[in-house]
Amino acid sequence: MVILFESFGNFNTGQTSYIALVSKKSRGTITLTENEFLFKSVKDKITFHLRISDIQNFAMKSRFQLPTIELLSIQGIIYTFYPHKKEDSSLATSKKATIDLFRQLTRSTFKKESPILFETIGSFRDYDLNGGKTVSDSLKGMIFLNEDFLSFKPFTEKSVYQIPILNISKIIIDTSNIGPAVNIQTKEGKSYTLMVLKKQLKVYAKDKSKTGKLYELLNQAKIYKSSEHIRLEKEEQEKIERIKSMMEVSNRLRLDMIRVALDMDEKLFTQKVFQWAKEFNFLIDGDYLIINQDSAKEFIEDLSVGANILSRKGLKIKCRFCEKLIEYGAKICPHCGKDTTNY
Repeated sequence: MVILFESFGNFNTGQTSYIALVSKKSRGTITLTENEFLFKSVKDKITFHLRISDIQNFAMKSRFQLPTIELLSIQGIIYTFYPHKKEDSSLATSKKATIDLFRQLTRSTFKKESPILFETIGSFRDYDLNGGKTVSDSLKGMIFLNEDFLSFKPFTEKSVYQIPILNISKIIIDTSNIGPAVNIQTKEGKSYTLMVLKKQLKVYAKDKSKTGKLYELLNQAKIYKSSEHIRLEKEEQEKIERIKSMMEVSNRLRLDMIRVALDMDEKLFTQKVFQWAKEFNFLIDGDYLIINQDSAKEFIEDLSVGANILSRKGLKIKCRFCEKLIEYGAKICPHCGKDTTNY
């Protein structure tokens, strides 16, 4: 078990009062691992467990002038907690440790299959080029970049912004009065401005060096994903051409040969072949698929559309509730039915 964060702290459930939040009963050890958030009470020695997959969202909140993290589980339960600056004092809170815990929670909750290439504290602004209006004012939070997404998690909002690298059309360094900043424009007509920040004398200042690094890595990620996208499209098209060649010489195709030609998982192929048979009036005869020539063209067109979707791996994300892959931008997860708009 890898421990990402550990500190003495206070922890409370529900809409807490000041007395309940700072009381000795609420003191204990906060621990964050790759899979769980834990709190072990000093008073009764009981350990509370919350799986990372059961976290719906969270934000930093000032509660009774204490820097805290407010977390909402998928069951709708609110938890409020904060780390101590001093082991035996609930009132001596540590804002630095709270930010570090927030960062580790963000990494754990929104991690993707690919490694994080860049992370930093920064500001973020969302602008709609089509409507000509600001969607969100400048927010401070954590910027994360991996090969599939540029993500921003605000400190004070229970939400997250994710920009697929494949959807980025233009990346610009902004050297105007607000700069240095990175401006991103997407194919859907959205514009995002990101500014990397650093702490100087207890206030945030612009970090020109890291802003340049973000710009450089974003361009590299865009080039890589574009070339990968082209490669995947070519591979999927080659698979379809193999099926077309097989259908040109026979209307009776072995099921195992079709599966190998399409390079499909056996379980998925079994599901799809019955779907194809029903939709295109094909027959399944033992180990063979009997092709209906009247609908063969529609079948190939359907495969082409499916291949195009499969090749756009950068446009799929994991549902944070059931962890199955869903289309980017889907408001409701088709697998578990959860509302994904509060990411």
